[in-house]
Amino acid sequence: MEQPALGKKILELRKQKGFTQEELVEQCNINVRTIQRIEAGDVSPRSYTIKAILEVLGFDYETVFKEPYQVGNFDGVLRINKNSINKQLNLAMIFGIVYFLTVFFEIGVDIISLEKDSAFFKMIYIIIKSVAIISMFLFYRGFVITGVLFRNYLLQISGFLIIVFTFFFSLLDITSLYIWQDFIGVFGIAQLLSYGVLSILFGIAIKRLINFGDLSKWTGILEIITGVCLLLIILAPIAIFTQLTVEIFEIILLYRILINNKTE
Repeated sequence: MEQPALGKKILELRKQKGFTQEELVEQCNINVRTIQRIEAGDVSPRSYTIKAILEVLGFDYETVFKEPYQVGNFDGVLRINKNSINKQLNLAMIFGIVYFLTVFFEIGVDIISLEKDSAFFKMIYIIIKSVAIISMFLFYRGFVITGVLFRNYLLQISGFLIIVFTFFFSLLDITSLYIWQDFIGVFGIAQLLSYGVLSILFGIAIKRLINFGDLSKWTGILEIITGVCLLLIILAPIAIFTQLTVEIFEIILLYRILINNKTE
């Protein structure tokens, strides 16, 4: 059942049982603001939240919705470890900032690597790439978690693929310091095309986070524009600036997601 019909149904059942919002939230382990937003149709609660509310009201999920309750990806884990989820989202936001700052150094060493070949430079290059890989992993992991929280499977898949492809291409970048130097151009084009497709998919997934209004909408649009620029290859330099901008938006979006998850 979708909003606003869901909110009206919960409101009807609550009044039928004679519960006030305060009495309901005390037993559901959620706050009053959350139940107010659910009943008003402003937010779409996760299935386990609905199930918890119905259990307190003395109703069976399957009976009310005429369908079997299906535990979503890690629903049980998320319910039990909500504080842990919030910590992971907070960690993702922090490492998003680290990743954003590291990108400037990464761009610099990528340019210099075309000319430098000393052992000292290679060591610096590997360190910066390693920091970028770790921070990127923790940053985009936050969006994979978000995909689980909001049943946004495209966000889960595209976020996971971005992590995998970044790890793969970073390893290629590092190994190209020692071998395969003649294939750097081929690797570069493959990287642009891969990230182009993934950025478009990721952008579409971000736009589906409708709970966050214009923030998710414009973050998704910027991500899609970045993907298009990468696919066209000749516009790849523009993608550098749009990607830096979209990363700022994504960090802010993760913050909003974290705050939203704390209130549920």
